[in-house]
Amino acid sequence: MRVPVSNIPSERIWIYRIVFIAISIFLVLTNLMPLQTMPQIWPWPNTLLLVIFCWSLREPNFVPIPLITFVLLSQDFLLHRPPGLFSGITILILVWIKAITASTDDKSFLAEWMRVALAFAAISLINHLVLSLSLVATTELRISLIQTIFNISTYPFVVLISHYIFRVKRPYFTRSGRVI
Repeated sequence: MRVPVSNIPSERIWIYRIVFIAISIFLVLTNLMPLQTMPQIWPWPNTLLLVIFCWSLREPNFVPIPLITFVLLSQDFLLHRPPGLFSGITILILVWIKAITASTDDKSFLAEWMRVALAFAAISLINHLVLSLSLVATTELRISLIQTIFNISTYPFVVLISHYIFRVKRPYFTRSGRVI
């Protein structure tokens, strides 16, 4: 799938890639830090996954697929997950969602949110199914589904923060389909 040609200067693209790497490092390190002494009852949303989907659907030039693959594989190794499983599932579903988004006429936020919600549910279920079938110790399905619900409900806030603080905006389309 080709990334649409944009009129964003290459300096800005590289600055956003560096910002994305810094955000990714921060989020992975906060995941590794022991911030609580008691076990958690509720799982936190996967903020890195939220940022990846938000930025790659809104401005794909900022986060190319090889960069996302590197970040997710690094996260797999650092969090002691099976290397490549979560990142591979995420990359495949992200490419699929980007293709659906590019081919459809509905560019509204609600449509984007529904696609991302389905993507998060698919990632969670496929990951849990593969881990269960391979007899790897995994969290309960209930915990995975709760985290998926938290991911879906947190996505609009990540979009707002990305839009207003980081200025990662979706291109605006005219009725004829041209990018403004």
